[in-house]
Amino acid sequence: MYLESDFSTAWQQLRNAQIDCQQALQLLRDEEGTLNLSLLDSEVSQRFFQLFPDEQDLPPVVPLLLWQSCYYLGSPVTLTPNLVQQIRDRTLTQVKILPITEKSYRCWHHTRDFDVNRIGAAPLVNPLTGKHDAEDISETTELFLSKAEDQIERIKTIIASALRNRASDVHLEPTAEGLQVRYRIDGVLRKVTKLPLEISRRVIVALKVMASMDIADSRRPHDGRIGEQYITGDGKALGMDMRVSTLPCVCGEKAVIRLLPRKNPFSIVDKLGFSPKVLPTYKTWLEQPQGLIIFTGPTGSGKTSTLYTSLQAIAKENVNVVTVEDPVEYVLPHITQTQVNEAAGMTFAAGLRAILRQDPDIIMLGEVRDHETAETAVRAALTGHLVFTTLHTNDAIGAIPRLHDIGPDPSLISDALLGVVAQRLVRRICPHCKESYPATDADFKRLGILPSQIKAEPVLHRGRGCSQCLESGYMGREAVVELLELDEPIREIIHSGNMIDLHRYLRETDFMSFRQAAIEKVFAGITSIDEVFRVLPRSALRVNSSRPERLPKVMA
Repeated sequence: MYLESDFSTAWQQLRNAQIDCQQALQLLRDEEGTLNLSLLDSEVSQRFFQLFPDEQDLPPVVPLLLWQSCYYLGSPVTLTPNLVQQIRDRTLTQVKILPITEKSYRCWHHTRDFDVNRIGAAPLVNPLTGKHDAEDISETTELFLSKAEDQIERIKTIIASALRNRASDVHLEPTAEGLQVRYRIDGVLRKVTKLPLEISRRVIVALKVMASMDIADSRRPHDGRIGEQYITGDGKALGMDMRVSTLPCVCGEKAVIRLLPRKNPFSIVDKLGFSPKVLPTYKTWLEQPQGLIIFTGPTGSGKTSTLYTSLQAIAKENVNVVTVEDPVEYVLPHITQTQVNEAAGMTFAAGLRAILRQDPDIIMLGEVRDHETAETAVRAALTGHLVFTTLHTNDAIGAIPRLHDIGPDPSLISDALLGVVAQRLVRRICPHCKESYPATDADFKRLGILPSQIKAEPVLHRGRGCSQCLESGYMGREAVVELLELDEPIREIIHSGNMIDLHRYLRETDFMSFRQAAIEKVFAGITSIDEVFRVLPRSALRVNSSRPERLPKVMA
């Protein structure tokens, strides 16, 4: 609900003799005790609370009306006669208590403390219990938007709501009915609210102003950045970068905001999602003095998080770590980070050549896009540098023919490459509503395995959906990792360039494929079968024969 500047509150209507006291109370509160917050008057609240310098002494009450020396207060709890008398003594008025719902009190409390001029990422706290409140995203966002008076305040309110709910992106999509707002939470888009049609264009223009874009040109795509501060749960003000992209479409301009809080979100390598079977192998790669490690996966698969966490693990004071990225998403301590600027001639290839003159020990190359960059990266890995880079392929094996296509000599690739990490992000089952159920024959058939291949009782898990996970059944994400380590047979196959031999060799060995890693996470209760099939490519889950593929025991 959006308030107009000339909208009259119930108290103002009462003072203007438009309605009587009983009618004012009926406007403010229905028979079930639900408040109409838009009709409450801020002056009534101000007069009441200025009489109580320490609000901690007050029970949970909402000032509804002040009329004929009587305060009408709403409360979600039953107040004792002693408490009511103390309020009378302090206000020197009569006091009448009307029951209201807990939800109405929580909404009033949150809007009263909400500041539309700053971005707060702190989760909402239930004023009655002191615990974190599981909010209804749509309801709370619309409630806070009702306090915004201009477009900048609306944008900040939308961003604050996105941060509170762990969103990575905000989508503002023009439609014939208004501006649709959606958040990407745990990799999935969710509808939040729809702004009225009459302000849709103004919101997009205000966003373009904040991102230093050309507001006069709405026929071409634009990119920009916004630097803001946000308030964390412990009250600290931290910086946040927002990448803004606009795209002309049928109903106007669509805008997408990528939220990049500068607070370091990366923990340790052990928590990235690597299987216990392959984690020691990956840690061994990080300890190597030279070699090439390639990360593959589509946009949004968590490659940046894995790269940054790995770099932080090895960025000690006795090594020189330099990166060239497009763009720099997070600023990391003890690491020299550079950004691609093609207009100025700073390409990946040019940046990499310059880095090699900076006495580096470890190099991170954002992406290999052409022959020159690939050739330089491979040669850097052969001349005493540990090189990290990324490629866009469906799986770890696909990185080999992709490198062949770009052009480095196969013999150089086989000598330089330590291994390939491919990954996808699956949603974790919500711990608050997690439930178990026995695995069925259909489940085993879908996964392409036999019940005898599961060591423990074949039990699967799912989330029922609760307020904590926004009724999705999932909370947070974790990587499913496919790891290809180069041994001598694989190096010989790469040198010969025969991919059929490589696939055959990997099927005969204990290769940790996407499929095997996903099955482990399913039976460990981390994620669900549906989520695995939603995220992983079908080629990675396909069983190559009518008989279930041989897998090691996947559960202890």
